[in-house]
Amino acid sequence: MKKIIIVRHGQTNANLNGITQGQVNSELNEKGISQAEKTGIYIRNNYSIDEAWASDLSRTSKTASYITKEFSTSKLIREMSFGDWENHLFEDISKKNPKLVEQYSIGSDKFRAPNGETFEDMFLRGEKFLTNIDLNESNTCLIVSHGGFMRTLIPLIMGLPRKSMLNFQFDNCSISEFNFPKKDRVPILNKINYIDHLI
Repeated sequence: MKKIIIVRHGQTNANLNGITQGQVNSELNEKGISQAEKTGIYIRNNYSIDEAWASDLSRTSKTASYITKEFSTSKLIREMSFGDWENHLFEDISKKNPKLVEQYSIGSDKFRAPNGETFEDMFLRGEKFLTNIDLNESNTCLIVSHGGFMRTLIPLIMGLPRKSMLNFQFDNCSISEFNFPKKDRVPILNKINYIDHLI
C-alpha cells in the first residue's frame, strides 16, 4: 500500500510576526527547531520512510533534516510566490491592497500579488510534482512543504476541486497522512493537520 505523509515546516520568526514569506528564505526559530525535532521522533517511531521530498527553501529543508537524513529537494513544492509582498507584514499589505487581499482570501482565480503567482500556477506546480510519486509502489513517501502549497496539494491528491483549498489550514509541523489501498488507488485520509506529537 502506498502511504503519503505531508508535513508543514516548523515555525519561523516570520510566522510568529505575521510577515509574508512566500519564496524568500527564512530560518526556523527556537520553537520551530523543537517542533521539527518532535516531528522527527514521532515519524521515525511510527513510520518507515522509503522516499522523502522537501521544498528547497531553508525552513522546509531544515525541518526535513530533523526527520530523515536522506531526501530530495524540489522547487515545485515551494510556497506560493507573493512577489513584491514577500518579507512584508501581512497587516500592512492588507491596508494597502484590500481588494487584492480579498481576492486572496476567497481563493479567486484573479488573484496575483504584484510579480507573484496565481493559484493556478501553484496547482500546475503541484500536478507536475505529483508525477514524481508512483502510487503503484507500495512504500511510504514523506513530503515536507509549506502551508499554502499544502492547501493545493491536498485537493490534488484527493481529486477535489481547486476551491476546496479554502477548507484546509495547516499548523507548523502538522502531519497529514494518506493511504492508497491497492484495489482502487482511491486515497483514504487518515490524518489531517495532526499536531498531538507537538504537545
